[in-house]
Amino acid sequence: MAHSHPARPSAEDVAVVAERLGYHRVVHRAAEFAEVIASTLDAYDAVDEAHDDAPDRGPIPYRRPRQDDDPDNAWVLRTELSSTGSGPLAGYRVAVKDNIMVAGLPMSAGSGLLADYQPAFDATVTARVLEAGATIVGKTNCEYFCLDGGSHTSHFGVTHNPHRRGYSAGGSSSGNAVALATGQADLAVGTDQAGSARVPASFCGVVGLKPTHGLVPYTGITPLDPMIDHAGVMSTTVRDAALLLTALAGYDDYDPRQRRVTVDDYLSQLEHGVAGLRVGVLAEGFESPGGEPGVDAAARRAAADFAALGAEVVEISVPMHARGAALWTPLVMHGMARTIVHGQGFGAGRDDRFPTELIEQLLAHRDQVDDLPATVTACAVLAEYVEQTHGMLYYARAVNAVRRLRADYDQALRRVDVLLMPTTPHTARPMPSQHAPLASYVGEANDMFANTAPFNATHHPALSLCCGESDGLPIGLMLVARRFDDATVLRAGHAYEQHTR
Repeated sequence: MAHSHPARPSAEDVAVVAERLGYHRVVHRAAEFAEVIASTLDAYDAVDEAHDDAPDRGPIPYRRPRQDDDPDNAWVLRTELSSTGSGPLAGYRVAVKDNIMVAGLPMSAGSGLLADYQPAFDATVTARVLEAGATIVGKTNCEYFCLDGGSHTSHFGVTHNPHRRGYSAGGSSSGNAVALATGQADLAVGTDQAGSARVPASFCGVVGLKPTHGLVPYTGITPLDPMIDHAGVMSTTVRDAALLLTALAGYDDYDPRQRRVTVDDYLSQLEHGVAGLRVGVLAEGFESPGGEPGVDAAARRAAADFAALGAEVVEISVPMHARGAALWTPLVMHGMARTIVHGQGFGAGRDDRFPTELIEQLLAHRDQVDDLPATVTACAVLAEYVEQTHGMLYYARAVNAVRRLRADYDQALRRVDVLLMPTTPHTARPMPSQHAPLASYVGEANDMFANTAPFNATHHPALSLCCGESDGLPIGLMLVARRFDDATVLRAGHAYEQHTR
């Protein structure tokens, strides 16, 4: 893409910027500052003249599905892309969430602002799926900028729960869950910043794993904030989740989120069972506001099943868990505003692989804020309002408080091997209409994170799998383990799944 060099500012330009920033003394020397800035911008010209990497591949044929062959609106596009044809994932059909880059295919992250964007390079998870022999069969629908836990904010329309039309499929990896639940894909790669893999898994009755933070590289995936960004693994069985995690996990030169990555053998430990494991039923994970008693009861029955399988099941308390979602909130509010609103999708301060054409596209549309859904707008306005008077103070306080919450979970996980609780406090609910009151529209996108969001902030691995149903709608059970002990959470989930299927 051709670049135009940054324009040199006039003295008047400098004065306007200085006044906006409150640098009043600069106004009187605006011409001198303009001269210094113009000289410094010569370096920006040199950056413009540097060559971008060659694209990973050219355009790939794809089709937009018709309603009659995608009645739940799970897919943004359908295709067939494979590489080696052999490997541990050979024969598997993989769905890819539409905020994950696949070179040669469009990517929108649920937003109309990116409707014309086509990535030049593969996300690391895309490359690893193809290297493992899988076939990518399409890009799935997701919520607008992947911000919501409902399935009603995508630019491409609502995604329906496959168990009951008009009900939420969960978000933001909504299309992934539906594609799996309806047999249109065998595996799916998504993301999870608040529960975006686990909430749809809970609502649709499939498996969703948020791995330990940094275990699966995030390079080439649209972010919200590096503190909470997780790639997500989704499947119909725990064994397949372990298989996909094995293909995706490991160090990546580009990803600054990775620290002391420890990769395990996730498949070989599945058959070890749970005899001798200590399972802690997390007291604060039950009776959440707005929850359903039937959901809590199903999770407690699952705990009894673990006891029947030979695990030692105990009650355990982490009082700070009740505030975990509140501590997570400033991270996503200010992180999203900084990353999406001010950073055109990618913030500063990290040695990442930046998709510069995506940044250019968002920059070109930065004034089209009236096109954003109410969920994104509310987040952006809240962040701007708080930052006007408090700067990033509450983000900083939240990070410090999360460190204490992480220590509390770590202490509990020294006494038990796995924490157990419902994934979501309720089953899928009816989606609000586009004309619903604002509080209802936003609330239905954010009222399910009480148990999921805290572990995005603290970085522990968390697995959701089905533990029953209520009035025909699936109920999700969540298991949490020590950081980088993803093998144990998969082992426990597999034992439960084999016992109940």
